[in-house]
Amino acid sequence: MENGLELALARRAARIENLKEKIASLPVRDFGGKITFEIGCGKGHYLSAYGAAHKNELCVGIDLISSRIRDGERKNEKLGNTNVYFIKAQSGEFLEAMPREVKFGKVFIFFPDPWPKKRHHKNRLIQPEFLDALKDCLASGAKLFFRTDHSEYFDWAKSVFESHSDWEILDGEVLEFEEVSQFQRILPNFRTLCAVLKA
Repeated sequence: MENGLELALARRAARIENLKEKIASLPVRDFGGKITFEIGCGKGHYLSAYGAAHKNELCVGIDLISSRIRDGERKNEKLGNTNVYFIKAQSGEFLEAMPREVKFGKVFIFFPDPWPKKRHHKNRLIQPEFLDALKDCLASGAKLFFRTDHSEYFDWAKSVFESHSDWEILDGEVLEFEEVSQFQRILPNFRTLCAVLKA
Protein backbone atom coordinates (compact mmCIF):
# COMPACT_ATOMS: atom_id res chain seq x y z
CA MET A 1 0.00 0.00 0.00
CA GLU A 2 2.77 2.42 0.95
CA ASN A 3 4.69 1.59 -2.24
CA GLY A 4 1.54 2.26 -4.27
CA LEU A 5 1.12 5.68 -2.66
CA GLU A 6 4.78 6.52 -3.21
CA LEU A 7 4.49 5.52 -6.85
CA ALA A 8 1.36 7.63 -7.32
CA LEU A 9 3.04 10.65 -5.71
CA ALA A 10 6.15 10.18 -7.86
CA ARG A 11 4.02 10.03 -11.02
CA ARG A 12 2.15 13.17 -9.98
CA ALA A 13 5.41 15.00 -9.31
CA ALA A 14 6.69 13.96 -12.74
CA ARG A 15 3.52 15.24 -14.40
CA ILE A 16 3.86 18.59 -12.64
CA GLU A 17 7.51 18.91 -13.71
CA ASN A 18 6.45 18.15 -17.28
CA LEU A 19 3.76 20.82 -17.07
CA LYS A 20 6.28 23.34 -15.74
CA GLU A 21 8.40 22.71 -18.82
CA LYS A 22 5.41 23.11 -21.13
CA ILE A 23 4.32 26.35 -19.49
CA ALA A 24 7.90 27.67 -19.61
CA SER A 25 7.95 27.00 -23.37
CA LEU A 26 4.87 29.17 -23.99
CA PRO A 27 5.45 32.69 -25.37
CA VAL A 28 3.99 34.26 -22.23
CA ARG A 29 6.25 37.33 -22.29
CA ASP A 30 5.01 38.21 -25.77
CA PHE A 31 1.52 38.54 -24.27
CA GLY A 32 2.30 40.60 -21.18
CA GLY A 33 2.68 37.64 -18.84
CA LYS A 34 -1.01 36.73 -19.03
CA ILE A 35 -2.89 33.65 -20.19
CA THR A 36 -6.53 33.29 -21.15
CA PHE A 37 -7.27 29.89 -19.65
CA GLU A 38 -9.96 27.29 -20.34
CA ILE A 39 -10.39 24.36 -17.98
CA GLY A 40 -12.00 21.34 -19.63
CA CYS A 41 -11.57 22.66 -23.17
CA GLY A 42 -13.09 19.56 -24.77
CA LYS A 43 -12.34 19.45 -28.49
CA GLY A 44 -11.27 23.08 -28.54
CA HIS A 45 -14.37 24.55 -30.23
CA TYR A 46 -14.62 27.61 -28.04
CA LEU A 47 -10.97 28.42 -27.38
CA SER A 48 -9.89 27.97 -31.01
CA ALA A 49 -12.55 30.42 -32.16
CA TYR A 50 -11.86 32.77 -29.26
CA GLY A 51 -8.14 32.79 -30.01
CA ALA A 52 -8.77 33.49 -33.69
CA ALA A 53 -10.82 36.53 -32.68
CA HIS A 54 -8.35 37.67 -29.98
CA LYS A 55 -4.90 37.43 -31.52
CA ASN A 56 -3.48 39.67 -28.79
CA GLU A 57 -4.21 37.06 -26.09
CA LEU A 58 -2.25 33.89 -25.30
CA CYS A 59 -4.87 31.17 -24.88
CA VAL A 60 -4.32 27.83 -23.15
CA GLY A 61 -6.89 25.06 -22.85
CA ILE A 62 -6.49 21.93 -20.76
CA ASP A 63 -8.36 18.64 -20.78
CA LEU A 64 -7.76 15.16 -19.43
CA ILE A 65 -8.51 13.30 -22.66
CA SER A 66 -5.73 13.07 -25.25
CA SER A 67 -8.04 12.74 -28.26
CA ARG A 68 -9.75 16.01 -27.35
CA ILE A 69 -6.38 17.76 -27.17
CA ARG A 70 -5.51 16.45 -30.62
CA ASP A 71 -8.88 17.66 -31.97
CA GLY A 72 -8.21 21.11 -30.55
CA GLU A 73 -4.78 21.18 -32.16
CA ARG A 74 -6.31 20.28 -35.53
CA LYS A 75 -8.84 23.11 -35.23
CA ASN A 76 -6.00 25.48 -34.38
CA GLU A 77 -4.07 24.43 -37.42
CA LYS A 78 -7.08 24.98 -39.70
CA LEU A 79 -7.62 28.45 -38.25
CA GLY A 80 -3.93 29.33 -38.43
CA ASN A 81 -3.81 30.22 -34.74
CA THR A 82 -0.36 30.85 -33.31
CA ASN A 83 -1.64 32.13 -29.95
CA VAL A 84 -3.64 29.08 -28.80
CA TYR A 85 -2.25 25.97 -27.10
CA PHE A 86 -3.89 22.78 -25.84
CA ILE A 87 -2.29 20.75 -23.07
CA LYS A 88 -3.32 17.46 -21.48
CA ALA A 89 -3.52 18.22 -17.77
CA GLN A 90 -5.56 17.97 -14.60
CA SER A 91 -6.56 21.42 -13.33
CA GLY A 92 -5.01 21.13 -9.86
CA GLU A 93 -1.70 19.93 -11.27
CA PHE A 94 -1.66 22.70 -13.88
CA LEU A 95 -2.27 25.34 -11.19
CA GLU A 96 0.52 23.87 -9.09
CA ALA A 97 2.87 24.03 -12.07
CA MET A 98 2.12 27.69 -12.81
CA PRO A 99 5.08 30.04 -12.24
CA ARG A 100 4.30 32.93 -9.90
CA GLU A 101 5.09 35.55 -12.52
CA VAL A 102 2.51 34.14 -14.98
CA LYS A 103 -1.13 35.02 -14.37
CA PHE A 104 -4.52 34.23 -15.84
CA GLY A 105 -6.23 37.24 -17.38
CA LYS A 106 -9.49 35.31 -17.93
CA VAL A 107 -10.73 31.85 -16.97
CA PHE A 108 -13.43 29.86 -18.78
CA ILE A 109 -15.09 26.79 -17.28
CA PHE A 110 -17.85 25.53 -19.57
CA PHE A 111 -20.05 22.49 -19.00
CA PRO A 112 -17.89 20.64 -16.46
CA ASP A 113 -19.08 17.25 -15.26
CA PRO A 114 -21.96 18.05 -12.83
CA TRP A 115 -21.52 14.85 -10.81
CA PRO A 116 -25.27 14.89 -10.09
CA LYS A 117 -25.39 12.27 -7.34
CA LYS A 118 -24.98 13.80 -3.90
CA ARG A 119 -22.28 11.34 -2.87
CA HIS A 120 -20.22 12.51 -5.89
CA HIS A 121 -20.48 16.25 -5.21
CA LYS A 122 -16.98 16.12 -3.74
CA ASN A 123 -15.72 15.47 -7.29
CA ARG A 124 -17.14 18.71 -8.67
CA LEU A 125 -14.56 21.20 -9.91
CA ILE A 126 -16.05 24.23 -8.19
CA GLN A 127 -14.99 23.76 -4.57
CA PRO A 128 -13.62 26.21 -1.96
CA GLU A 129 -10.20 24.55 -2.21
CA PHE A 130 -10.16 24.98 -5.99
CA LEU A 131 -11.06 28.67 -5.66
CA ASP A 132 -8.26 29.06 -3.11
CA ALA A 133 -5.72 27.54 -5.50
CA LEU A 134 -6.98 29.52 -8.48
CA LYS A 135 -6.88 32.93 -6.83
CA ASP A 136 -3.08 32.87 -6.55
CA CYS A 137 -2.85 32.51 -10.35
CA LEU A 138 -5.15 35.40 -11.28
CA ALA A 139 -4.15 38.80 -12.60
CA SER A 140 -5.80 41.81 -10.99
CA GLY A 141 -9.39 42.13 -12.21
CA ALA A 142 -9.37 38.74 -13.96
CA LYS A 143 -12.84 37.35 -14.59
CA LEU A 144 -13.94 33.73 -14.30
CA PHE A 145 -16.87 32.57 -16.43
CA PHE A 146 -18.69 29.40 -15.40
CA ARG A 147 -21.38 27.82 -17.59
CA THR A 148 -23.51 24.72 -17.11
CA ASP A 149 -26.75 23.22 -18.36
CA HIS A 150 -27.26 21.49 -14.98
CA SER A 151 -29.53 23.73 -12.91
CA GLU A 152 -28.69 22.19 -9.53
CA TYR A 153 -24.94 22.40 -10.21
CA PHE A 154 -25.30 26.05 -11.20
CA ASP A 155 -27.07 26.88 -7.93
CA TRP A 156 -24.56 24.83 -5.96
CA ALA A 157 -21.58 26.50 -7.66
CA LYS A 158 -23.10 29.93 -7.16
CA SER A 159 -23.42 29.25 -3.44
CA VAL A 160 -19.74 28.18 -3.30
CA PHE A 161 -18.69 31.51 -4.83
CA GLU A 162 -21.07 33.51 -2.62
CA SER A 163 -19.87 31.86 0.58
CA HIS A 164 -16.16 32.27 -0.27
CA SER A 165 -14.61 35.28 1.44
CA ASP A 166 -12.32 36.13 -1.50
CA TRP A 167 -14.77 35.93 -4.41
CA GLU A 168 -17.79 37.86 -5.59
CA ILE A 169 -20.26 37.31 -8.41
CA LEU A 170 -20.75 40.09 -10.96
CA ASP A 171 -24.47 40.22 -11.65
CA GLY A 172 -25.42 40.95 -15.22
CA GLU A 173 -21.92 40.35 -16.61
CA VAL A 174 -22.14 38.93 -20.13
CA LEU A 175 -19.63 36.64 -21.81
CA GLU A 176 -17.90 38.91 -24.34
CA PHE A 177 -17.46 36.24 -27.00
CA GLU A 178 -19.82 33.44 -27.97
CA GLU A 179 -19.09 30.37 -30.05
CA VAL A 180 -21.54 27.48 -30.21
CA SER A 181 -19.64 24.54 -28.80
CA GLN A 182 -20.37 20.85 -29.23
CA PHE A 183 -22.09 20.82 -25.83
CA GLN A 184 -24.22 23.86 -26.63
CA ARG A 185 -25.54 22.20 -29.77
CA ILE A 186 -27.00 19.37 -27.71
CA LEU A 187 -27.57 21.34 -24.49
CA PRO A 188 -29.09 24.67 -25.57
CA ASN A 189 -30.46 25.56 -22.12
CA PHE A 190 -27.67 26.73 -19.86
CA ARG A 191 -26.78 29.41 -17.32
CA THR A 192 -23.62 31.45 -16.95
CA LEU A 193 -22.09 33.30 -14.04
CA CYS A 194 -19.08 35.60 -13.82
CA ALA A 195 -16.98 35.92 -10.69
CA VAL A 196 -13.94 37.99 -9.69
CA LEU A 197 -11.71 38.28 -6.67
CA LYS A 198 -12.83 40.93 -4.21
CA ALA A 199 -10.79 44.11 -4.35
